[in-house]
Amino acid sequence: MVQGALIAATSSEAELSKLMENTFRDVNIGLANELVKIGMDLQIDALKVIEMANCHPRVNLHSPGPGVGGHCLAVDPYFVAAASPDFSPLIQTARAINAFMPEFVVELTEKLMQDAPTKKVTVFGLTYKGNIDDIRESPAMEIVALLEARGYEVAKHDPHVVSGDLSMNEACVDSSLILVLTDHSEFIDIASEATARMAIPRMLDTKNIVKTTAENVTRMHLGNVHLHTPFRKTAQI
Repeated sequence: MVQGALIAATSSEAELSKLMENTFRDVNIGLANELVKIGMDLQIDALKVIEMANCHPRVNLHSPGPGVGGHCLAVDPYFVAAASPDFSPLIQTARAINAFMPEFVVELTEKLMQDAPTKKVTVFGLTYKGNIDDIRESPAMEIVALLEARGYEVAKHDPHVVSGDLSMNEACVDSSLILVLTDHSEFIDIASEATARMAIPRMLDTKNIVKTTAENVTRMHLGNVHLHTPFRKTAQI
């Protein structure tokens, strides 16, 4: 049994309302992901910008990430765009931005791996969001496939998914980079025993979930990764 308000509406109104719930989030995430690229271009930490902007009571910028997945959030905007293609350019653009994020993360990875001693990348998290076992439409799975297609050895660790059954320590052996792609609670603290096994202790946390790890680990996220890769710099604001 559930409790809640009953709102009189047509079936079309109810369906579009449901679609717009997920479309709103997809557009907001697309804005955050675009801000990441703007921040890289201007050499500004996008995560800090989001944190400060969200201090305003009427602002709720979502968090950027490696893409949008799942059987609803990454799908529902297409229904709206298909039903009204001429009047949904914002929705279509946001969907394109989010759909490109796995490729964008792979491009970042390739820049970071240019001088690495090994071609091994460790992926933490395969599901489309944290603390679940669902990999449907997961951007992490797309990133793994793209990396493997480009010749990288990818070691996968996900405590919620059978196909990611390497332990954290095992997945880090001889790795030149950890990619954190899902915000599982298990990734808040990354044990030093794991990172000590790496060829180079480096981490790109695309979900900004990691709070503690060994002091010698180079910690990067989507707000500061421009400090570690060659990005174009334009005029200051």
